[in-house]
Amino acid sequence: MSKFLKYDDTQVVKYDSVILAVIYTIGHILIAIACNRIITGATLDMAAADAFIEPIINGFWFYLLLVYVKTNIEERINNNSITFISNAKLGIYLAIIYTIGHILIAMTCNRLLTGAPLNLAAIDALVEPMVNGVWFYLLFEVFNKYKGSNKAYSGKNNIDQSEKTFNTSKLAPINNKKDTD
Repeated sequence: MSKFLKYDDTQVVKYDSVILAVIYTIGHILIAIACNRIITGATLDMAAADAFIEPIINGFWFYLLLVYVKTNIEERINNNSITFISNAKLGIYLAIIYTIGHILIAMTCNRLLTGAPLNLAAIDALVEPMVNGVWFYLLFEVFNKYKGSNKAYSGKNNIDQSEKTFNTSKLAPINNKKDTD
């Protein structure tokens, strides 16, 4: 029991992943605005609106697909009314359906919010995710190089907290009791 109480549960959200996600999200929004402005010629306010509204709608699309479509397709597979898809390959089919829907949503939002011609909205819906993929890769590589050069991340000076001393968290003091058993 004492080892469990020594676990610092704030480590789950401590700095690395949260900071990286925030940096990526800010970059993603800025890239979406820039691509929209460059490709469609949208005004800054309309490009920004599209950069915020379209991902929210895609989040609902993702939820709808995951909850309703997946369940419906799984039932049909199990009842043998769909034979060309197996449960093992359901993920790839859902990814394809999601991607097609994502592109259609991006094009529609761009067209409705910025008034861009459909061909430019389509180009933006295809180019912007590719640029964000490059952004993700670059951020990931830079972060890994930082982790490799930083002694705190390298593991050379880390102390096993289960056997040695540990830092208590001010955010979760109940779960950070020192050997009270």
